[in-house]
Amino acid sequence: MPRLENIVIPGQGPMSLVDVSSALSRAVVTWEDLKWIRDLWKGPIVVKGVLIAEDAKRAVDEGVAAIVVSNHGGRQLDCVSPSLRALPEVVAAVNGRAEILMDGGVRRGSDVVKALCLGARAVLIGRAYAYGLAAAGQAGVARALEILRADVDRTMRLLGCSSVAALDATYLNRTREDW
Repeated sequence: MPRLENIVIPGQGPMSLVDVSSALSRAVVTWEDLKWIRDLWKGPIVVKGVLIAEDAKRAVDEGVAAIVVSNHGGRQLDCVSPSLRALPEVVAAVNGRAEILMDGGVRRGSDVVKALCLGARAVLIGRAYAYGLAAAGQAGVARALEILRADVDRTMRLLGCSSVAALDATYLNRTREDW
């Protein structure tokens, strides 16, 4: 088996290349894993990757403090729902029993505002700061966040909404296909 010379495991040397399918089949996360984590950790737990009401309810029943509605940027399975489309179903299923966060598909501040209107408590970003980091290091991250914040502010002003806390679905004129 070839070794990945650019990935060095301390004390072991270069990592061996493994059969990806085999590795993934051993890496499946189940509800039993969540119970195991809960037994070991009494603090708050956040579960990421929830896209349906049934899983959201189960996660809350298992004691999670927060759920991240996420399709992992569409990298895991390209046929799953966009996070924004799944968000209202998860928010309704949880019914305030846990915090709801969202990520995936966030490209501009108006995407953040849409997610907040649909019930997300917060919106996580990945690509924006990763692109900023790649382009200009720390200054690039700061600039990416500045651009997103300015767009959130502009969107809020255009909506006539003075507070993020006031955002709700009434600010959206939508059909399911809009998201």
